[in-house]
Amino acid sequence: MLAAVTAAWWYWHDPDRALWVFVSVLVVSCPCALSLATPVALTVATDALARMGVLVTRGHAIEALARADHFVFDKTGTLTYGEMRVEQVRLLGAIAEARARQLAAGLEQGSEHAIAAALRLGGGNAPLPAFAGLTATTGQGVAGVLDGTPYRIGRPAFVAELVGTPVPDVLLDDERSGRTVIALASSAGWLAGFALSDGLREDCPAAFESLRGKGIELSIFSGDTPSTVEALAGRLGVQHALGGMTPEGKHAALIALQKGDAVIAMVGDGVNDAPVLAQAQVSVAMGGGTDLARNQADIVLLSGRLGSLAEGVTLSRRALTIIRQNLWWSFAYNFTAVPLAMSGFVTPWMAGIGMSASSLLVVLNALRLQRKRPR
Repeated sequence: MLAAVTAAWWYWHDPDRALWVFVSVLVVSCPCALSLATPVALTVATDALARMGVLVTRGHAIEALARADHFVFDKTGTLTYGEMRVEQVRLLGAIAEARARQLAAGLEQGSEHAIAAALRLGGGNAPLPAFAGLTATTGQGVAGVLDGTPYRIGRPAFVAELVGTPVPDVLLDDERSGRTVIALASSAGWLAGFALSDGLREDCPAAFESLRGKGIELSIFSGDTPSTVEALAGRLGVQHALGGMTPEGKHAALIALQKGDAVIAMVGDGVNDAPVLAQAQVSVAMGGGTDLARNQADIVLLSGRLGSLAEGVTLSRRALTIIRQNLWWSFAYNFTAVPLAMSGFVTPWMAGIGMSASSLLVVLNALRLQRKRPR
C-alpha cells in the first residue's frame, strides 16, 4: 500500500522517477529480517541445545525454559541414577529370605519402576510365584493373590492397610536413616521389609548451585518416604521438599505453585510424573526414563546430566536476548529505510543491498548462540 501511494505521488510530481522509487520501496520494505528474527534464533538454539544433550521436542520449550523461575524435581531416576539396589532385607515373619525375595519379584514383575527392577533382580533364577489379579496403585505399591491369600508390596503405610497393624518400628527406623523402604505382607501378617538405596548423580549439587545462582527456586516432589526425601534435600540445600506424594498430590502441589505466579519447569523420569509434566509450563524428562514421560515432555535430557540442564537455561535466556536484538534491528531498519526509499533517497540497487544485509545481520547475530560462554 505504501509503495502504491508512493508511486502515485511521484507519478504526479515526477513521472520519470515514479517506477524506480516504487521498486525501491517494495524491495527495501521486504520483511525478510523481521520474518527471520525469531525462527533463525530458535533453530540455532535448538541445535546448540541438542549438542549439549538437551533435545527440544516442542516449539515453546526454549522460551518457557528461559522464563522458568521455579524448578521442581522428582527424586528417583532424576536426582539419583534410578539404579536401586537392595541393601538389607528385614524378615518380619516366619519366612526365609529367599522366599521373601521371590514373592517380592513375583509381585513386581509387571512394573517399570526402578524399585521394582531392583526387587526383581533378587528373585533368583527359580520360577516366580504366579500371582493372580495383580493390581498396581500408582505411587503406593502392588497387590495380588497367591493360593487364595492376598499379598501387598510397596510403601509401608499401603501394606499396613492389608495387615491391619501398625508399621513395625524397624521399618520406621530404616526410613529415618534416609533409605527407601518397601514392605511385603500378606493378609496373615508382615513378612519382610526391603531397604534400598540409590546413588545421587555426581553433578547434581553443582547443577543445583548453578540454578540457584540464576535466581531459580528449587523444589523436590517425590513419592519416596518423607524422611528419605528430607535427607536428600538437606544434602542439596533445598528448603521445599515433599515426600510420600501420590501423582495426584504432585499435581495439586504444582498447581498451587502456579497460582503464586511461578513459571514451573518440572523434571521427572517415570510414569508417576506424567500428570505434572503435562501441567508444568515446561517439562523435562530424563533420557533414561519411561516412554510415557519422554512423550509427555517438552525437553528430553538425553545426556542424563543435570549440569546440561543448567547450561540449557543459560543458552535459552541468551536465545531470548538474541531474538529481542533481531526484532529491534528489523523494526529499526524498516522504520528508517522505508521513509528514505519513499523520499527517493534509496535506489533499487541500494534497497537490494540493504534488504540482504539486514537479513544477513540477523542470521549472523543468531549464530552467536553456537559460541560457548563461561558457565
